[in-house]
Amino acid sequence: MVLRQLTIKYCIIIYFISPFQLLFKLSRPVEVAARGYAFVVSFSKTLALHENALPFCFREVWVITACLGLIKSTSTQYDGGVVAIDSEKEFYRLQGDLYSLCRAKFMRLAYLIGYGVEIEKSPVNSASLSMLSWPKPATWPSIPPDSSAEVMAKEKTILQAKAREKLFDIQRKPLPLEPSSLLREANRRRAFLSVGNLSELYDSVDGSGLGAHSKLSPNKSSSNLMTRTMSGPATSETSLPVDRPMRLSEIHVAAEHALKQTISDPDFMTSLSSPEEFESRYMELTKGAADNYHRSWWKRHGVVLDGEIAAIFFKHGNYDLAAKSYEKVCALYSAEGWEELLADVLPDLAECQKILKDEAGYLASCVKLLSLESSLFSSKERQAFQSEVVRLAHSEMRHPVPLDVSSLITFAGNPAPPLELCDGDPGTLSVAVWSGFPDDITLESLSLRLSAFSSADEGLKAIRSTDARVLVPGRNIITFDIPPQKPGSYVLGALTGQIGKLSFRSHGFSQDGPVDTDEFMSFEKPTRPVLKVRKPRALVDITPAVSSALLMNELQWIGLIVKPIDYSLKGGILHIDAGAELKIEESQMIEIESYRSDGEHSSPIDASKVLSRPTDTGRVEKVPIENGKIKLPDWASDVTTLVWFPVRAINDTVPKGTSPASPQKHSIVDGMRMIALKLEFGAFHNQIFERYPQVFVLSLRYLDMPSKEIPL
Repeated sequence: MVLRQLTIKYCIIIYFISPFQLLFKLSRPVEVAARGYAFVVSFSKTLALHENALPFCFREVWVITACLGLIKSTSTQYDGGVVAIDSEKEFYRLQGDLYSLCRAKFMRLAYLIGYGVEIEKSPVNSASLSMLSWPKPATWPSIPPDSSAEVMAKEKTILQAKAREKLFDIQRKPLPLEPSSLLREANRRRAFLSVGNLSELYDSVDGSGLGAHSKLSPNKSSSNLMTRTMSGPATSETSLPVDRPMRLSEIHVAAEHALKQTISDPDFMTSLSSPEEFESRYMELTKGAADNYHRSWWKRHGVVLDGEIAAIFFKHGNYDLAAKSYEKVCALYSAEGWEELLADVLPDLAECQKILKDEAGYLASCVKLLSLESSLFSSKERQAFQSEVVRLAHSEMRHPVPLDVSSLITFAGNPAPPLELCDGDPGTLSVAVWSGFPDDITLESLSLRLSAFSSADEGLKAIRSTDARVLVPGRNIITFDIPPQKPGSYVLGALTGQIGKLSFRSHGFSQDGPVDTDEFMSFEKPTRPVLKVRKPRALVDITPAVSSALLMNELQWIGLIVKPIDYSLKGGILHIDAGAELKIEESQMIEIESYRSDGEHSSPIDASKVLSRPTDTGRVEKVPIENGKIKLPDWASDVTTLVWFPVRAINDTVPKGTSPASPQKHSIVDGMRMIALKLEFGAFHNQIFERYPQVFVLSLRYLDMPSKEIPL
């Protein structure tokens, strides 16, 4: 057996070293690294085929030794001279692969001798170790004599080990570091269990050292079996009875003693002599792999390994360096969309930031945790994230900064056509806001910024929702009062507001939202206008009705034709201001009737109709006039109407209803009267139609004048 081992080792040395000596002389260390890595992987597979004939863990020990030797020889020969950039990056990539392979095998050996509690149960380590099978010797090493103290020490380590409590009391189940239970695998390979079906007796021994047996031997009682398999401090016996499986602590001690017979390098054995020495070598290998990957084109591998380095920094209280490494890892996971991995690392970053009193970073991490897929955390954990955000928002922050909640609070306009307003019109805009918070959250203020569709830089003054808002989880409808805006099309810009003393913003998500669901909007839809303001145009026209000239000092009617032009006059108020020597009789009711341009009002109105108002066949309504103001009825908001109001032309020099004894000549100026009009309309009476001062010039006549119709 010894001769066979020496033969294998000799063949390895000859095969491994001879070709590379020539390549080193030719100054081709990159090729040495490539061929060396391929040889290590290939020969490791060959060793696996003969593993039961080799010393315990000979395969793992050889791979580690070969990788470290290859790294040392190639790195010293590589001078970084004139080489192609691709060759340089390939060299560092191969160095990183060698470090990674060495690191994985080293963790396997450390796990075998009881350092599993010192290994971070991260997705990276779990993936690396889960792909490595347990050693497969012909006979699993037995516990040596006089090792009860070592067994007791290992047992104590196992019993005292417990997982680190994470921030927010997160109870995510850590990924395992082994493909199956080491306890079961080791006991399966014990020599006396390889006979008959006795292996079935202990097939379901769990990792805690307690026997959970599915079958019982007919010659042994259950009580005796429980006594033999119970985990506890080691007894004074120096060898195990053949009817009792090894405890996990005994497996660790047996493996450690067997490794001392396999490993001939004192420095190698020193790295496995204590948890501190193991951690030092583990850090060295991890950092070597990360640094080389960073210098190659596999930078993402380096960032991922930075997370393992951060875990060591965190463990030893070096939170500043840990936070910097965790930030790089979280940025990579977030950019790649690996939310499950991000959910494993981000709480550690948040804990570092909380310890370092980095309030802005801690808030951002809490918001990011809330924005991850809800199934990754329990409802209680997500509520804890929100509680932290609210707590900090209402506390005295040393350096308050605006918090970007674009991943948590999203918004969109209604799926209906955009709100259309005329120039000068205010309006009310409804916006759908989706909240990703697990509970209701109160917003002390909420503002929305609109941007011109043609130019994103041309922003408008922010419009504000006046009252405090409570956002419920899911869809919320928020209304904003919009002041008059310039003509053009507008899209949603940024949503800002206050949660306590914390300013938050959400921007860049003005796409269409879902119509009938409460889910978050699709970010792939193009932006569309939510508001259109038309250019200035005529909204109403007021012209005088045709009538005869006014009789001096007589009560008569003046007609005004009010015509809306594709615009509602609902709630409109008409102001009539009579000029000098013209009086509006407010004691009389104003008459408003529907007007048809192709009907009976299309011809001039004669004097008889002026002096005595006839009854029209259309709709007629009498309304009062107060202080020269007339409120238009609702039915008249969208149709052309004729407004009749009584006036009296005053001239004190002529008695009422008579003509002068000696007719006098009157100037044209003396026979003129003027009326000023102003119509306030629109939803907020913001639209103004005004004609002043010379709107209507009324020609007057006396009773002795010929009855000649004069247009108003």
